[in-house]
Amino acid sequence: MISKKLIHGTLDAPLSRKGLRDSQKAADYFRGNHFDVLYTSTLGRAMHTATIIGKAINKTPIPSEGLRERHYGILEGKSMELFEPDGTGAWYFRPFVDLALWLTGESEHKFIERVINSIEEIIIKHEGQHIIAVVHWGILSILSQYLQGKPLDGWRNIGPWTACGVTELISSNPHWNLIRLNDDSYL
Repeated sequence: MISKKLIHGTLDAPLSRKGLRDSQKAADYFRGNHFDVLYTSTLGRAMHTATIIGKAINKTPIPSEGLRERHYGILEGKSMELFEPDGTGAWYFRPFVDLALWLTGESEHKFIERVINSIEEIIIKHEGQHIIAVVHWGILSILSQYLQGKPLDGWRNIGPWTACGVTELISSNPHWNLIRLNDDSYL
């Protein structure tokens, strides 16, 4: 099992006992609410969470490759105690992190573009519907900025997020209004 102190990215890890417990609490929280569609990342940990929530809301999760976490290349599985994958850690590791991402990972530009394209497709396909999505830290950070019309260069400054925290936005063309951000009061 991968520790929470490691860079996960696209590495997959099963849900921990706490992750299973929190997923069930999220499912209980959403039970009885109406959603038209449930999307999820294709990574196993998100799929498992979405399956648990899906049973509570009577929806089958729709996996979306575009909602996968960023691929950090050779940095995946490495300790976050040494450096942060987005380069915000110790200054002396930043050149290594930048080079590792450039050579082996997904560029920030491609990551942001992938996330925005995916959410735009989902929004267009389900216009006017209630959408729920199980996503990862980086995805949620980008979406919270993008949907509110805020600069995307600040996406890394959003968080940290609580696993199974609830962020709710409502469409108010052209942008979205934030109702709640990382609400973990039900956990």
